[in-house]
Amino acid sequence: MFFKRRSGEKARWRLVVVLELVKAICRTIMFWITGKRMVIEGLGAERPNVPEQQSPAEETEGREAGPRSGDQQETTILSERSKKWLMPRTGMTLPVLPTQTSESITDFLSKRVISADDIKLASQLVRKISSYQGQLAELMWITRPVVYALAMQRLQGTGSNKRTYSDWRPWVLGFGMEIAARELGKKEVRERTVGGWRGMTGLEKEELKRRGWGLAWWGMRGAFYENITKSWIQGFAGKLEGKPLLDIVGGIIEDYDYLWDEYYFSTSTM
Repeated sequence: MFFKRRSGEKARWRLVVVLELVKAICRTIMFWITGKRMVIEGLGAERPNVPEQQSPAEETEGREAGPRSGDQQETTILSERSKKWLMPRTGMTLPVLPTQTSESITDFLSKRVISADDIKLASQLVRKISSYQGQLAELMWITRPVVYALAMQRLQGTGSNKRTYSDWRPWVLGFGMEIAARELGKKEVRERTVGGWRGMTGLEKEELKRRGWGLAWWGMRGAFYENITKSWIQGFAGKLEGKPLLDIVGGIIEDYDYLWDEYYFSTSTM
């Protein structure tokens, strides 16, 4: 916004191109150093926290070392024994099954069920992309924001701002690259992954779903927003004016409409 007010739209889009280029370079480096694996947004999979079980000897030492009085120690030991069952042959302990007053046995067991992803190594949670079309799809997904920003920058200065943002060429180019990358990725999964979609890990499925939902943001970007979405949002917010409570919702929509109209990264999922 600072560059837009000080130097105009062309300087603003030049800065956007630089930022998107830096992001694309970082993602490309991640793609190569991970063995050509899909770039995952976020922190990745969370492992279930399995507490380490103590041996009976360690439990006995802990009880003896604790500075407790006789009555308090006896009460603590009884309460611990009531929660666990000691197997006579192995000496291992098992938690007591839930009673009818707490939770059902089905809920109790479902919390302790692990999937194949829970025992896989971290390197096995995201498969390597071996085919050229899969690698091309990932590189197209990485570079599509740079191409869109470059196309928008080239249009600056060729006409009024409204005419520039109403031009469909940058939008079709960016949206087409994302659709092409998505279809090539699906084809690579069908041909190279055993079981197709079912053979993918939960982390890969979550990333593909996130990218699929990200397609909806193209409705708030570029020519689609300027020619279609903007008039619909402003008309809907105008109908809410002067109505109790609904007027507040209309004001919130108008505030967000300003962000979508003026700021590039407010609708950027790239």
